[in-house]
Amino acid sequence: MKLTLNKLKALFSIKFFSFILIILNSLCIIFGIFYLIVTFENYQLELVWDIFGILILISLYANILLIYIDTVKLNKRIKLGKQINLFCYFMLVFIILSFLLMIGGNFIISIRYTPSIFGFMLVIIGYFGDFLLGFFLSYFNIKYHSNRDLWNSKVKTLKESKRLYILKKILKIILGFLSILILLLGIYLTYALIFAPLDDFLAWLFGIFTFQFNVFFSLLFLLSTVILLKMINVNKRPKIYYSVGIIGIFLTSIFLIPSLSIPFTARQADKDFTDAFTFRLDYNMFIDPYSQQYFMQDPFSLPGYFLGIPPKECKIIQHIPFYIGQGIRLYYDVYLPKYGGSFLPGNNSVIIKIHGGGWTAGDKGGGNMMQVNKYLAAQGYIVFDIQYGLIKDEDNLFQRITPTPEYVKGYFTIENQIKHIGAFIKQLNSTEFSVYNPNLDSVFLMGGSAGGHLTIATALLLESGEYEEWFGSRVHIKGMIPLYPGDPPALYSGGNLKLKYPELFFINKSSPPCLIFQGEKDFCLLKAQLVKKSYELSLNDDCCIITFPFQGHGNDLYYSNHFNQFLIFYLERFLYLCNYDKII
Repeated sequence: MKLTLNKLKALFSIKFFSFILIILNSLCIIFGIFYLIVTFENYQLELVWDIFGILILISLYANILLIYIDTVKLNKRIKLGKQINLFCYFMLVFIILSFLLMIGGNFIISIRYTPSIFGFMLVIIGYFGDFLLGFFLSYFNIKYHSNRDLWNSKVKTLKESKRLYILKKILKIILGFLSILILLLGIYLTYALIFAPLDDFLAWLFGIFTFQFNVFFSLLFLLSTVILLKMINVNKRPKIYYSVGIIGIFLTSIFLIPSLSIPFTARQADKDFTDAFTFRLDYNMFIDPYSQQYFMQDPFSLPGYFLGIPPKECKIIQHIPFYIGQGIRLYYDVYLPKYGGSFLPGNNSVIIKIHGGGWTAGDKGGGNMMQVNKYLAAQGYIVFDIQYGLIKDEDNLFQRITPTPEYVKGYFTIENQIKHIGAFIKQLNSTEFSVYNPNLDSVFLMGGSAGGHLTIATALLLESGEYEEWFGSRVHIKGMIPLYPGDPPALYSGGNLKLKYPELFFINKSSPPCLIFQGEKDFCLLKAQLVKKSYELSLNDDCCIITFPFQGHGNDLYYSNHFNQFLIFYLERFLYLCNYDKII
């Protein structure tokens, strides 16, 4: 028995654990380089990317655990122990910064018209920095494992100046205070993620900027816990020590739940999509093999969450005017297939993108899922990203915090906004637009939040045939894609219930197919469910809601999160099925 215990103790020794981490960190570095060279969309490597994603998570959590073990075991009274302990602190701070680098770098890449070397470098520094530091810490442990003084806290060889002692104390207090704030934030975010009702506006607002970054927050809570545990003497304050440990592990685990729910989301999404559009038949049988080669083969890949997903190549023409009047100027960007779309799945079908922003704020371009536009253009779609007149409302939170051009603001109603969109749609028939070679028999509308509501309103009003003077008559809507569609205040609709609730007045058996993407921790879920119910009451089965547990509003801020990856996977199939009249 004693021999067995000694073997187990050796198995979980710092040296053995460090040896394993040298291998894991090396693999993450090698696979990371391979990922960047081969690119995310090499479909023959799906299993490799899945394994790679698991290795990333295991290595990140294990590196943090090794930091904690080292700082507990190290003898900080000798010079070498002090140096390695300082390295551990540096590593803790860098890992936190690396999350910001990866998120910021991928965000910059996703909102730029042209490739961003700066954004790419931020991602590279953040990702590879984590695993290089983990590699070196493991190497130090193995190299100095036989140095008994390093692991014997009773040995004291280093004298410390009073000034240095005070400086360290101040830095520890600052770091500890920030860690406490992070854990307090985590407690509130746990409430917002699990318990908050849909009408809790503050929880809803926090959810926009946190839920889609759940893996990063999980790691952040673990890092903060390790920092605090390093500062608490377990012998003097055992209750505080173990309380902090339990809270930290709880928060770390809670924020892994959205990622753990991905397999359930995938199964449910596939079922809902199949039931709605192909009547329980495998939708892949309706997609020809040639087009299949352009599609994502897996709805989610974890490496992309960290290293990002490279933007597709296409032609972009920016800032072209299409409307001047009512004291405003409106412009559009167009995204075109690089070499024409006739031989691609999109076949020059038109997608009109309508940005969100609470009907009062926002813009085209970087504010409207630009990387999605590039992806769709590369598949043969002609994507028009348009502006519309925004309602002046100085008291509106979105208008205060969202970058918005002044030249699009005016004292409008939703009717004016739909007419502005209609003014663009009318011009699709003009000679000016013929240069893009658009297929006007296959037009889709797509938008998020307020843009989701305007997508529904525009598509249904246009297809009703009652508003020809607003839209013209030579455009056929093949489908609409409202993302987390909003419910406008009555004031914005000017009391016109048909424009506030177009789904209650215009949905019928011949209404165009509708694909909605919706987070379940978002009060806009009620709007999405109302649209779906209206389709069902009209005996029209062509409406599907793909829902995301533990996700809120505006989940598309971070392009490579699982919301956007699922979005692309089902969007490209929906567009194809509509475009080629395959929906049963």
